[in-house]
Amino acid sequence: MPPRRISRATAVALTSAAVVIASFLAAVFAASPARAEPGKQELAKRRTELAAKLAGEGFTVVVEPPFVVVGDEAPAKVRARASGFLRWTITRLEADWFDKRPDKIIEIWLFKNEKTYRRGAKQFFGDEPETPYGYYSPSASALVMNIGPGAGTLSHELVHPYMEANFPGVPAWFNEGVASLYEQPREREGKLWGTTNWRLSGLQRGLKDAALPSLAQMMATTSDEFYGADYDAYAMARFLCQYLQDHGQLHQLYATFVSDAEDPTGVAALEKVLGMDLASFEPRWRKWAMGLRR
Repeated sequence: MPPRRISRATAVALTSAAVVIASFLAAVFAASPARAEPGKQELAKRRTELAAKLAGEGFTVVVEPPFVVVGDEAPAKVRARASGFLRWTITRLEADWFDKRPDKIIEIWLFKNEKTYRRGAKQFFGDEPETPYGYYSPSASALVMNIGPGAGTLSHELVHPYMEANFPGVPAWFNEGVASLYEQPREREGKLWGTTNWRLSGLQRGLKDAALPSLAQMMATTSDEFYGADYDAYAMARFLCQYLQDHGQLHQLYATFVSDAEDPTGVAALEKVLGMDLASFEPRWRKWAMGLRR
């Protein structure tokens, strides 16, 4: 059946009504600013609630803004981790990278070994972790860590809630590339610096075996494609970020990428920062990667 025609007067009336509704909605959203980061009182309240909930179970709960930290090591050790490595990483992430803090309370659960980590993930979050090291659960607003092997996973996972707050829609390759860059962080001229780490072997093996896609293909992957890749997508993304870091271009890429809503993969931003197309850059990057040593 053909569509019914409407009169010009009716069309004008409908258009006017739509404009009024759109203006009203715009005013509503303008009057509702984005939620600010949790304040001291909110954090203190959550610490008190968790301390009461966990009383007698061997946990220490402390506030390290903008997070609430829960740990099952000795109280002094939990406090030292919060005021030491955690604070050091937060300070540098906020100075080097991110203007906004997470707009919700995020808990950081630090378990002393893999046994208590897996038990705690199941007991408190209903999770059975796929990794022995740790993960970030956006739905639970929690970082759940096995701190026993070291703090590298903590510095990795800390990147994710900050990316979530500052770069909505960030593609998996950039989110995980930056996070993986800081699995073994150092300080250089007061800034975080990612050093060549254990992921190098996976990258170089993939390069030797011609098992990796092009950079453009990797950057165009969806989250499911990235996390389910049959090649070492983490290593590929990480060492692309390390190349940019080592050549003083990583923060420029972030600033260019995050400001362009028409560039969902980051390819345009990367080519702009490099001053060349990816097809020309890729052989240079692969040669650089094969020449790295741990």
